[in-house]
Amino acid sequence: MAPVHKAIVSNNIALQAKYGAAGATAIYTALSRMIAHDAARGLTTQVFDIDTLAHMAAVHGKPVIGSKDERGAKEAVDAIHGSLACDYIMLLDGPDVIPHIELNPISGIVDPDRTIPSDLPYASSSPFSKVAANFLNVTRVVGRLPACVGEKDHLVLVDLIDACIAHAPLPAQAFSPFFAISADIWQISTQLSLNAVFGSTAGLYLSGPSGHSLIDPSLGGKAHFINCHGNSGDFRFYGEDAAGAFSDAMDSSKIPAGAISPGSVAAAECCYGAQLYNYLLLGRAKPICMDYLMQGAACFLGSSNVSYGPASSNGQADLICQLFLQKVLGGASSGRALLQARQDFILTQVMSTATNLKTIAQFLLLGDPSICPTKAEKTLADGAIAVPKAMPIPADEASERKSRRIALASQGESIASAATRPGRRLSTTSPAIDRFTEIARGQDMFNVEVFSVTGGAAFQAAKAAMDGDRKVVVATKETVHDAKDKFDRNFVTYRVLIGHIIDDGLFNVEECESR
Repeated sequence: MAPVHKAIVSNNIALQAKYGAAGATAIYTALSRMIAHDAARGLTTQVFDIDTLAHMAAVHGKPVIGSKDERGAKEAVDAIHGSLACDYIMLLDGPDVIPHIELNPISGIVDPDRTIPSDLPYASSSPFSKVAANFLNVTRVVGRLPACVGEKDHLVLVDLIDACIAHAPLPAQAFSPFFAISADIWQISTQLSLNAVFGSTAGLYLSGPSGHSLIDPSLGGKAHFINCHGNSGDFRFYGEDAAGAFSDAMDSSKIPAGAISPGSVAAAECCYGAQLYNYLLLGRAKPICMDYLMQGAACFLGSSNVSYGPASSNGQADLICQLFLQKVLGGASSGRALLQARQDFILTQVMSTATNLKTIAQFLLLGDPSICPTKAEKTLADGAIAVPKAMPIPADEASERKSRRIALASQGESIASAATRPGRRLSTTSPAIDRFTEIARGQDMFNVEVFSVTGGAAFQAAKAAMDGDRKVVVATKETVHDAKDKFDRNFVTYRVLIGHIIDDGLFNVEECESR
């Protein structure tokens, strides 16, 4: 089979069931335009309908049983990548066409998430599993170009495909000034993030009291950083003040048409920020993430369910959003930016911590992963690092991109080998556990759980050499807030306290909150 740089993963039967035969035909016609456009920019692109025997036989795979066949979808993507080593994998449409992999909840976190809807497994060579820790070897560039679950209008997806075709990389200076909004209570955390990404906090709005009457003129900024509350099935993001009062920060039904500038990039820490809920069934507006894409945003990074981060430092959602934006603004394609952000996160964070493991599983990329939002000095379809003028520019861009993919795949496997993972739940006590329990009870947290720490081969070897017994201790507190209006259930937030123990020493205690 000829080289394929970009694989579009689709499901013909599911598209027809969702949009009708004519709607599905129009979508494939739009994909043919994308294939022609990609060819003009040096990418060979091919559509793989994972329900079609001929398409899957060509890559030595099997067709899926149906649109809810998570194992079949994961194995189909593995077959496509295993046969082609493609540089980009674009999942076409929402989880009712190409399913999220519903990973098991992370032990130790007491929140409402019974599963973690995730696209992380598609980015890993590990076989199908429901265990998030099995996918820390992140080696593939993956993104999802979606419509909402239950969408009936095929033109939504057609228009998104055409917007991807129309995209052109922008110079780095186009992403300044930026737009940022934060819940007031997380001002310090957000300022730290903005300084890390942009070197400035100018343009930061705090909610409350900032809402659409204030922020609309700034939505035209090309880079967006959002650190607010989110809720399941909700078309709004919320602010919160020091007194605990919630306010509307952003509302998809109130974002003016044309307010979000084409080519913009957005990262949202909010709970459910990338949830593609069935807005027609719920009788409400589309999610904010879809409003971004439908107004021409190049990409949107968000969480599929309850996400976490500290109030006055950086961690979890803060870091994955920071890392993603740094890579995008540095010239990477949106898909490579997420791959590198995931690898950097796993490399630098303690992955035996429940909230860190959940973070890497829940954040996903919405948009064509081959799009390069920022123009580097030398523009490749993947967004190259700038090459000094004294050096010769390689003639074969595809080979350079492939070389980078090989290096990232090797790096992903190495990072996973050194990473920690949560182990078994333990029924034990020690002076260090008692000390943590005392701290937790002082904050009205009583459900303390203790876990052993395991990890990859490199971690296990280091642990054996140092002969240290490592544990993680977790406590969670739930707070229920009154419903705001007829659309909402009670709003629930969570605080998590995490302790790290080696032998009998409690050497670190960290706290984070649901976003």
